[in-house]
Amino acid sequence: MNGMMDYLFKGKLDKIDIKMLDALRHDARISLKDISSKCRISKQTALYRLKRFVDNNIIKGFHAKIDYARLRYSTYYVFIQTRYIENEKEFIADLSKIHGCIVIMKSVTQYNYNLKILTKDAYAMTTELEEFFNKRKNVTSHFILQRLDATKDVYSLDAADKSILQELCLDCRLNSLEISKKTGIGYDAVHNRIKKLIKDKIIMNFTTVMNFDNLMYYGILLKFADDQLDKLAVFDSMLKLDPLVVERYKCLGEFSYIFEIVDKDYKSINEKLNKIRSQFHGLIRNSQLVPIENHYFYKARLD
Repeated sequence: MNGMMDYLFKGKLDKIDIKMLDALRHDARISLKDISSKCRISKQTALYRLKRFVDNNIIKGFHAKIDYARLRYSTYYVFIQTRYIENEKEFIADLSKIHGCIVIMKSVTQYNYNLKILTKDAYAMTTELEEFFNKRKNVTSHFILQRLDATKDVYSLDAADKSILQELCLDCRLNSLEISKKTGIGYDAVHNRIKKLIKDKIIMNFTTVMNFDNLMYYGILLKFADDQLDKLAVFDSMLKLDPLVVERYKCLGEFSYIFEIVDKDYKSINEKLNKIRSQFHGLIRNSQLVPIENHYFYKARLD
């Protein structure tokens, strides 16, 4: 599908806004000069519209997507079920302090808080989580999935690389001078290190995180039949080509696979999921839908 933003936002935003969002979706670090050229507007207009996107919460953030597996991190997804939370802001703040937590998603389902955690020590992570949950009577249950990443060459970062990546993970539109001021690393060193991290494919891409509050954003958890895994490659390739699929990954645990998808309304999501279930009915043994209500992002704390 060409023009994902046009499909999702037609009638809600004007054509220039949609074209800008499409450009930012493909490269969140795109320069104002390139935006103005693509959209045939001035740099001042591009800056004004970009600021308006952020101020009006149309865009929630700009993040560098990092190949954490090459840095020897494992990625875990923690699904938490709670009773009524009286002070949700405080609860989310406490969740964000869990070591390695980089994303918190609030959902309107049985498991109403979902965490993304990076760690090099699974035992330490599970111990910290158990201690956290045992102290809070409003947490009733949880389960954990581990993301399965292909084996890759290990890449070593020094302290300067880590500082730069942490800033880019929180806001990848920061320029080299701004990162230099935040980290105390010289401008030229910042500029050259970012280029090298991109060349070495530690930075995989730069992602614009949209606010999909007025759309439907779902996490789909799938359990596969072990005797049908020969169909997985076709299934994964199909999702890879779908521009509405935001993330997809194989997992180890109660479910075998997760993908996140956005669409205009529940009817469109449901039709797509029914089609997938029908096409891969032998492969998909069980599924669970997780409607996402809100996202919270935090700095990657690289050890």
